[in-house]
Amino acid sequence: MKNYGFASLQDFLGDRILFRNLNALDPALPRLDDLRKDVNLSPNIIPRKTSLDYARVIIELVKQARRQDGNPADIRHIIYVGDTRMNDGMAFRNICASAHWRGAAMIIAEDDELSKLDQEQDENSIIFFNNHWVNLRVFHLLLQMKEIELNEETVVLIDVDKTALGARGRNDAVIDEARVKAAQTVLQEILDYTFDVDEFVRVYSTLNQPAYHPFTGDNQDYLVYICLILLSGLFKLEDIVTDAHLGLLSNFDSFIDQVEQRCIDLPVGVWEVHHEIYHLVKCGDATPFKQFRKMEYHTTSARMGQLPCQSSIEELLQQEILITREVQEFAVRCRKAGATLFGLSDKPDEASVSFSQDENLKSLHQISTHVVGAKNE
Repeated sequence: MKNYGFASLQDFLGDRILFRNLNALDPALPRLDDLRKDVNLSPNIIPRKTSLDYARVIIELVKQARRQDGNPADIRHIIYVGDTRMNDGMAFRNICASAHWRGAAMIIAEDDELSKLDQEQDENSIIFFNNHWVNLRVFHLLLQMKEIELNEETVVLIDVDKTALGARGRNDAVIDEARVKAAQTVLQEILDYTFDVDEFVRVYSTLNQPAYHPFTGDNQDYLVYICLILLSGLFKLEDIVTDAHLGLLSNFDSFIDQVEQRCIDLPVGVWEVHHEIYHLVKCGDATPFKQFRKMEYHTTSARMGQLPCQSSIEELLQQEILITREVQEFAVRCRKAGATLFGLSDKPDEASVSFSQDENLKSLHQISTHVVGAKNE
């Protein structure tokens, strides 16, 4: 592994990055609300990554961007780089199917096993699954074999979280640590002297598992809120776990409705937070714990580019959120070939974009951090 110096996401993706609200950071591109009629999207709905609505929004934004670039070429191919079989794989397939574009994706999650390459293919798309980020360096050769060219007729979509930033299996644990730190800090502020860090760790680690995704919605806002309610003493973890396994607590809405029925028993500070979150949930906001997400922005940005240049590779991988060198290289190659690039992130805007007037606070894509990847012999 090698330290390649400093860079930011903006250096190779520009401002064409979409976070959860699907409002591009590039101010020249239309906002989601401006696109709703064009993509037949209901008011107040922000589609998540695996939905067909999400695919239609991405397709329309890509077309708008190319018109602004003065690129007259028809889009023939779509290329996707990500780290999750479910979210990234489904988003890619939906885009290919909805737009009738041929495409190829590379999904990578690093491990210690020997390199292996699997693939899934249908009429319009092929997905390669690999277990080493260094193999992204041969992706362009796989594309050529499938007669998919990198040129002005190509759109390239690059996942941000745990792909371009904090590569899964290599550096992603630091992203998770920053999120947990934010949750702990906010709950400690709300609960004050009653906050029990050991109990927080026990509750969070128990419920932050795929088995409980039907209940938590695989949504960190919901999970941290659940931790707050349990730490306040309104419910016991063991009872929640039992009800979840028995199907008596099948989704988050049923849980927050139970809390609302008993909210008079909450401490005043917890009740105020619950009242705000309950209102936002009922309004359809998938990012209702604003206080937590704003703290996540600070804990995440604090883990970017903070180590000295002479730090060892192991220190960088374990303590800093890094740009993935292989993804950076691939993005630069695609841009030089004339392709249209977009970065996609499911991280909430509140945890990613600085809304402060303080000029020293940059959005995550503007922050320079170390670039680390395999040596390019």
